[in-house]
Amino acid sequence: MDKLDIVLATLEDIKLEDIVVYDMRSHSPFFDHVVLSSANNPRQLKAALNRLKKAADEQGGERLRFEGAEGARWVLVDWNDVVVNIFTKEERAYYNIERMWHDIPVVDRKEKNR
Repeated sequence: MDKLDIVLATLEDIKLEDIVVYDMRSHSPFFDHVVLSSANNPRQLKAALNRLKKAADEQGGERLRFEGAEGARWVLVDWNDVVVNIFTKEERAYYNIERMWHDIPVVDRKEKNR
């Protein structure tokens, strides 16, 4: 499994919602994909972060870097070529990051899993 597959499986397993994957390869030299997801509450957000940390540790090597865990409203997780944003629903609606990335290709997750 590649990192993106691990991230998606982890977020889906913890039941995060509205997961969107942006293909940044032709737009950024720093990372390949950005994942946006919504948690129903701060507790679910923290649980998702903890599961991502565990998944990264199980892969060995690269460790996750993250910001925002103490506020539990929006966490940015940097796993080198995959960046994950986990929002509470209210924070995601407020910041509306999708508006900024309207021209970035979205990965069809159904096609990816074939």
